[in-house]
Amino acid sequence: MSFSLIEACRKRKRRPKVFKFHSFCEPGCPISPKGPFRDNIRLFLQECAELEDYTVREMPLWCTLLIHEKSSFVLPLYTVEENVNRLLHPFCDHCRCEGWSDHFVSKRRYHFIIPIDNGWHKPLGDGDLDNQTHLLHGMIHCNGYGHLLCINGIEGGSKLLTGREIMDLWDRICTNLQVSKIAVEDASSKRSMDLRLLHGVAYGHSWFGRWGYIFSRESFGVTDHSYNKAIDFLGSLELDKVMQDFCKKNCNKEIKQITGYYRDMSETPLITVRDLLSFMLTVKSRAPAAKNAVTSASFPFSVYCSRNSTRNPMSNKPSPAKEKAARYRKFSPAVAYKDSRWPARRLEYAAQVRMH
Repeated sequence: MSFSLIEACRKRKRRPKVFKFHSFCEPGCPISPKGPFRDNIRLFLQECAELEDYTVREMPLWCTLLIHEKSSFVLPLYTVEENVNRLLHPFCDHCRCEGWSDHFVSKRRYHFIIPIDNGWHKPLGDGDLDNQTHLLHGMIHCNGYGHLLCINGIEGGSKLLTGREIMDLWDRICTNLQVSKIAVEDASSKRSMDLRLLHGVAYGHSWFGRWGYIFSRESFGVTDHSYNKAIDFLGSLELDKVMQDFCKKNCNKEIKQITGYYRDMSETPLITVRDLLSFMLTVKSRAPAAKNAVTSASFPFSVYCSRNSTRNPMSNKPSPAKEKAARYRKFSPAVAYKDSRWPARRLEYAAQVRMH
């Protein structure tokens, strides 16, 4: 799949430019633009992209080839230049929702697109500007204001790229081209839980907060102060108090089981809801990704492009011995809640034998 991109370039008798994925658009790599975005994007297209021999909706597009250093696959980053003079509706609905309706209408806007894995060897079509399955789709007006329209990593359908890798790339592009402001409508979810709520309670900020995105535009009368106050209140709730409040509810047994399960796994005390959720997300990050979970970018957040990306503190893999111990600790408290004709001690002994 990755070789077909380079083969297509060879058929057109041109030598493709290939850049490293994880260092692309770092300061000075490959360019160091100093002007406003409308000038920087021109330099970017001239030095970092190749003009394609076809158009999308009669709009020119460029392709930048990026090689993933760890896995050695090559992926395309497309840039489409959209001239609003050719559009029946030149106004931007995303700007209107964000509260930027007082901005002058920009003459041009640029779409940055990385298609889904199985579309890397295919040319972009006219419907791809409205497609929400892209790994990355960002749009920036020539005045420097833009929108992150969608992002889909491993849990969103990609087999090769994680959401964090894609966001790091997007953050570097925005920083290098000196974008003024980027807005994103955060509708990310884990199963039936809004990811902005889950991460907000666990870490004090949304998933996009790793790259500096903050609460921007109030919705349904919710202000920045009230939103952050509610998140802090939920995170500070004590687990013992929560279990006491639900002692007469039908879900009391499940709450106790879940809390006890993760408290036995944790090496540090889990006192509050924030402690519990942050530990659960840490354990989840080490487990295999669920294929049916949804990740995409209706709660708006907006921020100036972050200068420093937060790295994953759990990137180092544990040793096999520690993994075995963790699996046994995970199994041991669970056997007490399973219906079985075997006694708990025999199940634990069987688990120890299986681990060895």
